Amino acid sequence: MSNYVKERFKHLSKWWMFTSERFEPLSHFFMIALFFGAHYLVADASKYVILEPIHLAWVTLGTAAFFMKLRFYDEIKDYETDVTFNPTRPLPRGLLKDFDMKKGIEHCIILEIIFFTSCGMPGFVAILIAISYSLLMYREFFIGEKIRPHLTTYATSHTIVTIFLSIAIFSALSRYYPWDHEPDFYYFAIMSWLLFNIFELGRKIYQPCEEREGVDTYSSIWGKFGATVLILVHAIGVGILSLLISTIDFFFMQAYQAVAIGILLLVSTTYLIGKKPLTGNLFRKFSEVYIVIIYAGVIANYVLRKFYWN
Repeated sequence: MSNYVKERFKHLSKWWMFTSERFEPLSHFFMIALFFGAHYLVADASKYVILEPIHLAWVTLGTAAFFMKLRFYDEIKDYETDVTFNPTRPLPRGLLKDFDMKKGIEHCIILEIIFFTSCGMPGFVAILIAISYSLLMYREFFIGEKIRPHLTTYATSHTIVTIFLSIAIFSALSRYYPWDHEPDFYYFAIMSWLLFNIFELGRKIYQPCEEREGVDTYSSIWGKFGATVLILVHAIGVGILSLLISTIDFFFMQAYQAVAIGILLLVSTTYLIGKKPLTGNLFRKFSEVYIVIIYAGVIANYVLRKFYWN
């Protein structure tokens, strides 16, 4: 085996280690499949889907590339913080370098454009808009010094990228330009943004005994009560938007959302009353799972509607 082949194999091994640690394939691709599946069923119920089955695979792969690119963004932007507080992560310990992340970003963008463009010009235009916003996000809108100290604003302005990604998926599936969609698609895109906010905000909420000096969290900024209210407001917003989508059964989703929010209230109460790390970890885990619960409910709605209610 030549030295070149050995070096390439070694480099690929490093990439596999990075992916296993920072973009764990099984859980991430399950989430991406759930995310894309919910979008497909919303579009399909509106009778706007006009693609061949192979195009569904292309859009799914393009969506996966988009999310992986966001992971690369975060690795680069968080490097200085990780050197101090998370030195065992891949970049701080030298497994891969900044250059590797940037090459990964370039490759992901190329794949996104290829996969979405395979579905027509609307998909091409929509993914370019999503990519453009993501690059602004990567550059911290050129106001990094001003926005970074405001953790909540920083996070929610970045997760807006999911709205543009949702619209890009709908454009690829329907071959309608981003500005020509029906209201259901916009409602769902905004709903996705709120769900990703719950995921992002909830994973950085801790009990006081878990907080680390020098590391801002939403619980250290808003307090325990304020942080839980922040999550609940987003969950209520998700519930309202899901009920506005015309192809979703109102009574099924109303009951489903009521149960989901009820469990979230119970978990929030446990977190507020508790003082040990266990209750903080429970709150974080449920916030991370909430996005799965809601997308699974959306999928269940369409499956039941197609096979049992009609």
